[in-house]
Amino acid sequence: MGRPVLFLFLVAASLTDLKARYIDNLHIIFGFLLGLASAFLERGIAGAADGILTALLLFILLFTFYAGGYLGAGDIKFIMAAAVYTGHEVIKRSLFPITIISLGFLLYYAVRSGRLKGLRIPMALPVSMGIILSLNQ
Repeated sequence: MGRPVLFLFLVAASLTDLKARYIDNLHIIFGFLLGLASAFLERGIAGAADGILTALLLFILLFTFYAGGYLGAGDIKFIMAAAVYTGHEVIKRSLFPITIISLGFLLYYAVRSGRLKGLRIPMALPVSMGIILSLNQ
């Protein structure tokens, strides 16, 4: 159940975010619940607890980026739902690729729009790419 469902969740959110700059809350809730079920089935109660604790820690850490206007609420909820699937190890390994890919997207959108101030990029695709790259390390 785990990897194919995670992949579909990441792709669907990325496509929606690229097209509409929005990730629907129902998508997030569905992903969170499927991630919790997957974590429990694959890694037991410890895996489910790891996913939930990782999501909560990410919320605490990323809220400052939301408050500063650098991330949207949907971006944070999406990252939290993905963390429930993967747990802290994959999220930890994916931070560097997510950062590099996000900077590439920022550069692309800055050149395309001719501005940098107030620029917001759709974060689901860089996050998804970073997580996928980090799954089998």
